[in-house]
Amino acid sequence: MRAAIAAVMIAGGVTLVAGITLVVGITLVVGLWGATLTLAEQNPPKLPLAQEHPIVIDATAIVPPRAWSVPGVTEPLQSVRDRMMTDKVATLKLRPGRYMFMTMVFSFEFMVNLDGKLDYMKHLDKCVEGRGTATLVVKCRISQQIVQ
Repeated sequence: MRAAIAAVMIAGGVTLVAGITLVVGITLVVGLWGATLTLAEQNPPKLPLAQEHPIVIDATAIVPPRAWSVPGVTEPLQSVRDRMMTDKVATLKLRPGRYMFMTMVFSFEFMVNLDGKLDYMKHLDKCVEGRGTATLVVKCRISQQIVQ
């Protein structure tokens, strides 16, 4: 009977020990000792475009309260019941990209950058606040107020 044991140190401080015994067949025994993973190895960084950011939507200035939606993220505007109303502040998990804030009366586009900060067109400044932050504040009720 012949036995061979090999110990190999691999990345991350893990020691791999393999013993092979040659008898009638081959038996392979593998064990891991000292498996210590660093925090970076346990939680690999997400791709920047896959990272979700908490974005607060505050449209409480819209009176009377209206249903609102962010298509592709919240339920469709036609089926919103009490959850997405302008009398409530909501937090959405959004990835970097372009989104649309919609009510039955008006809509506008906003963007979330890689750092989770908001941006939108300059002509919306009368009715929308929050550029460079993670809070979108909608102050106008109708599209005419946005255009002026």
